Amino acid sequence: MISELFNTMHKARFSGIRIVPENSPSLQASCVRAFVESVVEAKDCNERIVQLQFLPASLLTATLDRMCRYPQLRPLLRAELTDPVQFMKLFNGYAPDYGTLEKCLREAALSGRPQVLKDLASNYCDMLRAELRKENAPSHIRARVLESLKFGDYLYEAGWCRCGADVLSLTQELISPLAVQQGQLPRPHLELECLVQLLRAQIGACLTSKAAGTVEKLLTFVDASSQRTGGPDSGSPLVKAYLQLGSYYYHVQDYDRCHFWALRALTAVGGESAESSTGDVIDVLQLIALFCIAKERHDLGNMLISQAVRRARTEYGSLHRRYADVLQQYGFVLLRTNAILPAITAFTECLDITGRVYGMLSPHAVVLEGYLAHCLYLRSHTTGRFDMALRHAEAALDLAHQLMPGSRQVRQQLERTRDLILRGPDSRRSTKECQPPRERDYGAFSLHEIKEKFFELDSSFERDGLACSG
Repeated sequence: MISELFNTMHKARFSGIRIVPENSPSLQASCVRAFVESVVEAKDCNERIVQLQFLPASLLTATLDRMCRYPQLRPLLRAELTDPVQFMKLFNGYAPDYGTLEKCLREAALSGRPQVLKDLASNYCDMLRAELRKENAPSHIRARVLESLKFGDYLYEAGWCRCGADVLSLTQELISPLAVQQGQLPRPHLELECLVQLLRAQIGACLTSKAAGTVEKLLTFVDASSQRTGGPDSGSPLVKAYLQLGSYYYHVQDYDRCHFWALRALTAVGGESAESSTGDVIDVLQLIALFCIAKERHDLGNMLISQAVRRARTEYGSLHRRYADVLQQYGFVLLRTNAILPAITAFTECLDITGRVYGMLSPHAVVLEGYLAHCLYLRSHTTGRFDMALRHAEAALDLAHQLMPGSRQVRQQLERTRDLILRGPDSRRSTKECQPPRERDYGAFSLHEIKEKFFELDSSFERDGLACSG
């Protein structure tokens, strides 16, 4: 049947039939439907169909999309999507918004083995290691590096931070022997981008010791760039480097260095109309908001994260992975300021978006269920509804056992939350909650106004330091 499908499409193309919107979709849809139905009728739906590798990306995408309608084909769907060659054909070629691809990934995760992206990343790393052992043309290596950077970034955004770090570590090895070629991205640019993404993935995976080594390499690049230009660079790659350095120092609670890099990123970020600056501005706002919360400047921190949420909703829409990331940080800021009920609302919306994009069998769901369990536990001191908190804690633990059985740190944290809930109310805890202004209550500030407010705060830190030293 697969050969008939392949031949029908190509006979149509070479027999004088014009493939136009009026007839192409119906011809393709008919072929795909007939093929998938023949697979369903076959006795063994678990055996891979080798001929699928010969289909062009558009036809392969339509075939896998059709297979999503049949639960019995989920094992076959999973086998196709964990093949790095097949996956990359779709990832690079046909689905720039990844909508259909992510639908297929959600269905494949329901096959009984939910770690689809983890297994895919493992297979992809094996492919990269094989390429490191043999000689390849520089053009081939460069194409693989660009693909791997894109894939590592996708794994991080999907919540598989450790897998992303593994892919990016091997990508860094691929970059090392790469020569500079005229008319293509130079090696230093690729290496800087790789280090920035690698550090972000390592921070997300709590690989602090490995992240420290990446920070040293990144600092070398930043210093070299400053020496070449005679001062701080305001280009987007350097802004991203400043942001990740600030995030790392926030993660290890070195707030003075976090402040330094946050200030440098805010100074260097482009204007409102600068190319590719919107995402950088949103990331800068999140970083300085977290810094303000750490320094207990709650009003400014809440205003800054609210501006990030507003800009992310405008830029990405309300059903986008990056908007969900900002919303999660917003919930975290609210939780830190003891605004429990608004935090629950933010985390619930974020969980809903994440479920629609990645499905509930994703590491994001583990984190968000854990946050909701903790928030509802705190809220239960007022409502008395500890059962709701326990339900989310149990859901988070169940997902953690399925998705990340080797992550002891995550399970221990969730188990501590569950133990707190089972012990009931804490008499030492105050039931008074903070009610900060809502995100929608703030007007839209320009980047210039945001800089002024943060620089005023920066001056107040300097005054406080002088007062303490005096």
